[in-house]
Amino acid sequence: MSELRRAVQADAEAIAGVDVRAWWHAYRPFLDEQRLAERSTEARTESWSLRLPGVEEETWVLEVGGRVAGFASLAPSRDADAEAATGELLALYVDPPAQGAGVGTRLLGQAQLRLGELGYDAATLWTFEANGLARVFYEHHGWVPAPAAVGNEACEVWAPAVRYRRELGP
Repeated sequence: MSELRRAVQADAEAIAGVDVRAWWHAYRPFLDEQRLAERSTEARTESWSLRLPGVEEETWVLEVGGRVAGFASLAPSRDADAEAATGELLALYVDPPAQGAGVGTRLLGQAQLRLGELGYDAATLWTFEANGLARVFYEHHGWVPAPAAVGNEACEVWAPAVRYRRELGP
């Protein structure tokens, strides 16, 4: 049994655990392990505790068997060149044991739906250039690279990243 719902502050530790495990699983091949090790569950729990439930930012979780299997966060676009009608998928992470079971697809669908409901005509997201699996996933779901917008994910100096864009029509 699964439940898709808006995250609450009590979800901070579970979201942080997914966050850290997914980062190690996906990014270990191309990010510095020492930098990855700095992304601890404790630090991420503190960060998520401050972000939830959020005013402009929404985070959605998909529980499977009573456990958070993944999450997606959305908000108005943070990009300096974004139009007012552009939202952003800030994060979408699935716990490694739950990957390949449709969790990411459900979360992405919910994020796109909510962005449209909030009045956005389009959305963007950033992903690491070297993250081939994520890029294929997003492209499969109608996201297209915005090649003129190459930068660093979340303005951090982790690794080169690319921006994707998707129209949010009916």
